[in-house]
Amino acid sequence: MEIIIVDDEPVSRTALEQLVEKQPECSVRSFTQASAALAWCNQNDPDVVIVGYVMPELNGIEFIEHFRALPGKRETPVLMVTANADLQIRARALRAGINDFLNKPYDFSELQVRVSNMLLLRSRQNNLPDRGSFLPQEVSRPPASDKVSRKNVDTLLDLAMTLTRLGDDETLLGHVARVFTRTAPALLESIGAALAGNDIERASGEAHSLKGAVAVFEAPDVFNSIVAVETHAINYNAAAALAAFRNARPLVQRLVDELAPIVASGVGGAAKA
Repeated sequence: MEIIIVDDEPVSRTALEQLVEKQPECSVRSFTQASAALAWCNQNDPDVVIVGYVMPELNGIEFIEHFRALPGKRETPVLMVTANADLQIRARALRAGINDFLNKPYDFSELQVRVSNMLLLRSRQNNLPDRGSFLPQEVSRPPASDKVSRKNVDTLLDLAMTLTRLGDDETLLGHVARVFTRTAPALLESIGAALAGNDIERASGEAHSLKGAVAVFEAPDVFNSIVAVETHAINYNAAAALAAFRNARPLVQRLVDELAPIVASGVGGAAKA
C-alpha cells in the first residue's frame, strides 16, 4: 500500500517518512509542495494521505478540498498532522474531508496506531482481507542505547523521551537532529527579520514552522517559548511577539547546541549524510 506525506517542514517530514516506513508492506512518497502532490494524485491512487496544516501554497485544509475533488479520491483516508489546537480550524478540516488528526508533539506508538487504523480502513474499502500485520503489536520497549547520553538537569532536551517518541530509532534521531541543526538557525533569522520589519503574518508562519520542527524533540521549554511567539503574532501583538522571540531565540540555539554533538558523533550515520 502507498502512503504519501505532504509537508514542507523538513524536520517533521523526515521524522514522518522514516516512522511511516516502519509499517509493513507499505511504501512512502513525500512532497514538499501541495501542487506537486495534487498533480501526482491526479494520476495515481494513494492508500493513505498524511498532510501538514501550514504550507506556503495551500494549507492542509485547502489541499484536501482540492484532493477530494479529484476523481476517485472521496474515500481515501487522510490524516492531518498539526500543532494547531484551534477548534474552528479542526471543524473546517473535518468538513473538508480529514478523517483524523495527529497532534504535535506525537510519539511513534501514537502515529503507528493512527496510520494502522487508516490502512485497515483502506483495506476494507478495497475489499481486501483485514491485514493483521498492520495492527501495532504490544511489545516491551527495549532500553535506548547508551551510544547517546541522557538528559542532564541543565539540558533542555530530554533525549530518552525523544528516543522513545521516535521508536528508539537512533538512525532517525541522527537524521532529524542533522536537519534541525541545519534549518532552525535560518528560521530564527527569518522570524527576527520579520518582526524587525513589522511583518507579523510572516513571523507567525515562520514561528509555526519552527514550532513543528521543535515538536519532534522532547524539549518542552523550547516548544512553549515558540508557542508564545506564534500566539502573540497571531494576535497581531508585535511588541509581545518580539519580547517572546527574545526569550525563545537563545533557547532554540541551546537546543541546536545540544543536538550538535549527536550530529557530529555520527549517531545513525548523521555525520555521513
